[in-house]
Amino acid sequence: MFKIFALSSLLLLASSLSADYEDAKELFKDADCMSCHNNEDFSPKEKKVTNFRKLHMAVDACRFANDADWFDDESQEVTEYLNDKYYHFKKK
Repeated sequence: MFKIFALSSLLLLASSLSADYEDAKELFKDADCMSCHNNEDFSPKEKKVTNFRKLHMAVDACRFANDADWFDDESQEVTEYLNDKYYHFKKK
């Protein structure tokens, strides 16, 4: 019984994480972020973005500068999406 519960919990968690990733990807696309940025802009070698916290600060700066209509949790999701796709910083 415990194995069934554990497996179903993991499946629900995985589907939730996948949904967040897809939502963040859509938010990023809808905000037209790539009209100002290109793939090289998201290089982890960039001197001003050296950790997850600074990445989140940069996402919020773009969010406010471009009037992206995102809630705080959506900004966090976009940060995690960019981190997963480009940066691979440890989340603190």
